[in-house]
Amino acid sequence: MPSIIKKPKQKFRTKTVRIRFLDTHKFSDVNEVPLFVKKGDFIVIETEKGEELVLVVGNAVPDSENSSEYKFLRKATKKDIQIFDKHEREAEKALNICKNFAERLGLKMNLLKAYIPLNRSKILFYYVSEGRVDFRQLVKDLAKRLKMRIEMRQVGVRDGVQMAGAIGVCGQECCCSLFMDKFDPVNVEMLEEQNLPPTPMKFTGVCGRLMCCLAFEVDNYSIRKDLPEIESEIEINGQKYIVKGYDFIKEALELIDEHGLVVTIPFEELDKLGIKRESGCSGCNGCGQSTVFEDKPEEEKLPEVEDWKEGIQ
Repeated sequence: MPSIIKKPKQKFRTKTVRIRFLDTHKFSDVNEVPLFVKKGDFIVIETEKGEELVLVVGNAVPDSENSSEYKFLRKATKKDIQIFDKHEREAEKALNICKNFAERLGLKMNLLKAYIPLNRSKILFYYVSEGRVDFRQLVKDLAKRLKMRIEMRQVGVRDGVQMAGAIGVCGQECCCSLFMDKFDPVNVEMLEEQNLPPTPMKFTGVCGRLMCCLAFEVDNYSIRKDLPEIESEIEINGQKYIVKGYDFIKEALELIDEHGLVVTIPFEELDKLGIKRESGCSGCNGCGQSTVFEDKPEEEKLPEVEDWKEGIQ
């Protein structure tokens, strides 16, 4: 009897792709995805929540130091998408049940979304709360009613807006729900650094926190600490100027000469001219007196401690 020869499984060339989760709207990378998977496709991956349907948003560069914790299973089939849609309808009903139970138990929590993975390993409830919530009785009631494993996940207010989606004061979709991968710290000091009025209410987002976009350009203003103070007097090539202001868009320092004419100097020219902010610990003890700067010849080397400063008046 002739022996049966098993053909080896065909191995596809793989790549790393960028994906977006359909429950939290967060982004991540997945390795070893076949090359035929393209942007806009849905794939099924294995996560700590179970088998999930996710959206491919593009290719990504593999990170050898931080390998992906998710495993590619298959390109989504029509049946996978149908199951996902069915679970979404079921999860919406379960969310309403959970809200009724939570209200009856007097729990202070804002329930956002319910989510059921493709393999029905559990049902997750995402919620926002100012403090810890004792939901033990809630979980018991839900498990008895839904006949599924229950998992409660608390998220921050910014995560909540990212999940739900919203329109910002700029008229565009909120950055968190549109493209943001992670939330950077945002504080009131960023308003002053970017020459914005110190009124946090004007820069508060839908989530009630300072808008994420305040952190997008803050690095462009890092040079401010090296610029001479506004209204201070500097001297360049024997001519005195008063610092009028900073133009961070044009990346230039605005000066006024003795005749009232406005002169602009690009930031990149400041080092050549020896213009630096005078440090308060270099002998003036923070007195705030003006500092004189001179354009030094290129071959003249000053000690590092002088930092291109000629002296203090």
